[in-house]
Amino acid sequence: MALLITGSMGHVGFELVRQAARRGLSVVAQYRGTFREADANATGGDVKWVRCDLTDETALKALVAAHAIEGCIHTAAVPNELYCRPDPLNAVRVNTGAVASLLEAARAGGWRRFVNVSTGSVFQNATDTSQPILEDTQQAVTNIYSTTKYCGELLTSMYRSQLGLSAANVRISWVYGQPLVPRQREDPRGPIPYYLKCALMGIPIREPSGGEFAASFTHVSDVADGLLAAYLAPTLNYDAYHLGSGVNYTTYDVVRAIKAVVPDAEIEVGPGTAPWTDHTRMRGPLAGDRLFNDTGWRPRLSLEDGIRSFAEWMRAHPEVLQ
Repeated sequence: MALLITGSMGHVGFELVRQAARRGLSVVAQYRGTFREADANATGGDVKWVRCDLTDETALKALVAAHAIEGCIHTAAVPNELYCRPDPLNAVRVNTGAVASLLEAARAGGWRRFVNVSTGSVFQNATDTSQPILEDTQQAVTNIYSTTKYCGELLTSMYRSQLGLSAANVRISWVYGQPLVPRQREDPRGPIPYYLKCALMGIPIREPSGGEFAASFTHVSDVADGLLAAYLAPTLNYDAYHLGSGVNYTTYDVVRAIKAVVPDAEIEVGPGTAPWTDHTRMRGPLAGDRLFNDTGWRPRLSLEDGIRSFAEWMRAHPEVLQ
């Protein structure tokens, strides 16, 4: 029996496949378009890479019929408002419709667990950054991305409460780390990838604004580890969990951590929150003890340790420093 990991060529999905394979789990790794053969081969383990459009009911049924699947961690998504807004119908199909199709496959197939990877963006109105956002906080959505992800959460909770499926939403936020190094600056991903890349390339950064932006940055290895903990837990007592440190870090904190890792980095940032808030709102950090209480999981990496790991990976892969 295998664990289905959707979005396996995405940032979180690929790290999930790597960690699951290292733990000896059998994995069916779904991807939609891009396939990096060298990366896939490097994962090793018992992994079957399967191309499938999750919005295509026929293709999804064929995938399920062809493999003995026992459960799923669903990471595939249109990832943020920058990509959702130009094509809202596609965002609905991917971020909501695919969740419904997978939940029904889980119910029909008697899967032991379905973990829907959601986002802190469902709390668009929790704008007091000093107040942690607990798991039972009422969601408030204001844009296309957050709305479609919230709909996926509602469906997951419905299949749990009404149909007895062992399903839960695990919300993550501001994930960073290898191998995601955008070729061009992508503000919705926050300052870490761009600033760290520039620091390692010796490119000075002098920006008039952005230092007061704050977010609960979490390294991708911790995110994958926490999601696997939720999937493997004997029992999940809740329909929603928050995965993260429970702390917001400012861009000033990020700059200090980068300079600790790259001492000759030249980074100067002024006050304010733009441009990092051009496509999102600041909010309090995701917090709560549910994941620890049910699984014993805590994040392993501090902000500086996570940035150090990311920097070491970039140095080992100089092709990304272009």
